[in-house]
Amino acid sequence: MNITEQGLDAELDDFGHHRIQIVAELTHQGANDGIGTALMLAIGSRETDLRNIVGDFGHGRGWVQIDDRFHTMWLSDHAGCESGSWNAKFSSALPQGRVPTLTAATLQAIEILHGNRRFAVAQGVPANQTLRFAIAAYNAGAAGALEGQQAGNVDKKTTGKDYSADVLERKAAVAKYLRRHNLPA
Repeated sequence: MNITEQGLDAELDDFGHHRIQIVAELTHQGANDGIGTALMLAIGSRETDLRNIVGDFGHGRGWVQIDDRFHTMWLSDHAGCESGSWNAKFSSALPQGRVPTLTAATLQAIEILHGNRRFAVAQGVPANQTLRFAIAAYNAGAAGALEGQQAGNVDKKTTGKDYSADVLERKAAVAKYLRRHNLPA
């Protein structure tokens, strides 16, 4: 893991229990599919240290870095906040410098993960590997994750060549934090 457990605890404290509760409500709306609170927070930690910012050379938007090169229409259809803020001020998150709201970004990230998992199933990825594939594809794209999967390392094309492994390690640490604070995992 690229972050210490203490560092992750500090990120989660800064993110706030009220935001964690919102993420928990959103992730628990659907089926029990492994995409829960701990996983979403782990992705947010890896992507932005749980901050609602513009990143990835101006292309990543929000706490889970929705990429404007692939989600232009989605960003234009959702309210926006100033980078670094959680309060919606704009009718759109599309123009440079804006980020989506916590709720919108979380729901979009969940949908991206679901789409990645459906792709994995369609490509014959073994059922017990589809969640990890979906996580790697969140970073490297479905084609990049598939290339890695076929080469024997789903993270081969991810940032740092460790994205899904790191996110899953963070997920375990986040789950401990959630249990200690009696928050939904």
